[in-house]
Amino acid sequence: MDIFDLDMEAAGEMAGLTKGYPYWENMMTKTLEEILSEYDQYLEEYVYGKIWSELSDLDRKILIEMAESGETKVKKIREGIEMKPEQFSVYRERLKRKGVLDPSKYGEVSFILPRFA
Repeated sequence: MDIFDLDMEAAGEMAGLTKGYPYWENMMTKTLEEILSEYDQYLEEYVYGKIWSELSDLDRKILIEMAESGETKVKKIREGIEMKPEQFSVYRERLKRKGVLDPSKYGEVSFILPRFA
């Protein structure tokens, strides 16, 4: 709040968008839209491009379905990509180990990484 001279609501929004990732430096004179654009670019170049390149086709298929549908319910995601439960659980575990998905809520998965979708 102090660094960017923000009220509680705007600071909370920024904190939620980054999930703690430190990419706000040197951006005090920019709008939130400009900041998010640069933030996305940094994440893509330095983090997400590498992660994405190391995923299998089926890993990517799951993540694309989640991103495009906005769905978090495992059953709906599986139905969307026509994947059997036993196969999905293998990929869910792989994506958890890679730090991409959070499967801690029963029957649901969500992105761990900010703005990865």
